[in-house]
Amino acid sequence: MMLAFRRTFCNHISYELVESSPSTHSPASRKLARSVVVRLVLFVVLCLAFLLWTAIRFFHRIPYNPQDSYQDINRFPVAVDIGGPHLPAQKRAVVSSLYSDGFAIALAVVGHSARHANISARFLLPYLENKVSVKALCIVRATGWEPYVVPLIPPPHGGEGIHPRFRDQYTKLSIWKLDTMGIMSAIYLDADTLVRRNFDELFDSPFSFAAVPDVYGAGDPRGFSLTFNAGVLAFHPSSLVFEDMRYKMEVADFPLKQAEQAFLNLYFGAIGARLPYVYNANLAIKARSPVMWRALLDEMRIVHYTAVKPFINDARSSDSVLSPEEMEEAMTLSGQRENGAFAEEVGWWRDAYRRMMQDRGAEIAKCY
Repeated sequence: MMLAFRRTFCNHISYELVESSPSTHSPASRKLARSVVVRLVLFVVLCLAFLLWTAIRFFHRIPYNPQDSYQDINRFPVAVDIGGPHLPAQKRAVVSSLYSDGFAIALAVVGHSARHANISARFLLPYLENKVSVKALCIVRATGWEPYVVPLIPPPHGGEGIHPRFRDQYTKLSIWKLDTMGIMSAIYLDADTLVRRNFDELFDSPFSFAAVPDVYGAGDPRGFSLTFNAGVLAFHPSSLVFEDMRYKMEVADFPLKQAEQAFLNLYFGAIGARLPYVYNANLAIKARSPVMWRALLDEMRIVHYTAVKPFINDARSSDSVLSPEEMEEAMTLSGQRENGAFAEEVGWWRDAYRRMMQDRGAEIAKCY
């Protein structure tokens, strides 16, 4: 009986299809969703690309300086003689520094080139006794340098953040004590410079400190740079200034990794005079503006070999004195670097080296 009831009940039940909403998985809806996603992704990618492009232009743009859009429209000489008394030669000094044997020949060329340009001054060379050999001292003396020992001035804050090759560079500050040797005016020259013309007028500068603006300035968001390069300095020595610098280098806030150049920029930043490029003709000028470089040639006093070092032979340690044969190889290779961009300037250095060897080669040979 129960079975019959179930059959009867089920026979009277009818089923109707319930109308449902369109499926979200239909082909049309999937196509629409993909289109929206593609557009969204494309929009995000374009936004990121724009932000990246903007960041690159901001952080890696070449800052503006006087070398940009240069036009040769000024033919006036850099220096003029206004007359008046000049300091005697014994109270003036060309000074450099020697912290490694590898720069002895370079300094010999600097000294000989300065004498060839008739610079009237003493040639004083502070050096670190435990870093320089008898051979190196013999070579620099052969070209007229007067070497004298100075103590190491260690970098501030224990050398935190400083590159190892700059650890001795604060010793350069000792040149401010030249007043104890009777020097009233001095010109500092880095070992990788070359004197092309006389610069005696710098000794009569009324400023206590002067230097040439730096030409790198990469990454400066202001679009210009106020810093100077410490490869050539014109200054009046003062032991009082030296003692003041020694104290303040430990408490001052400056980029430690840039060593003494950063400190000097801080110390003299507000009062130092800026010299024309002809007194520190950095090879970077030629790389940036060949037109300006050509305009400087007639007045160029000092060339600074920052981009290539004609006296460095990659096959030998940079701390060793090169033989004449190794020097010839070093000069040849230097002229080929940067696709030969500085071959002419390396040629200037080669001519100065060979002139030195012709004049002083016999004395230098005795040093080996």
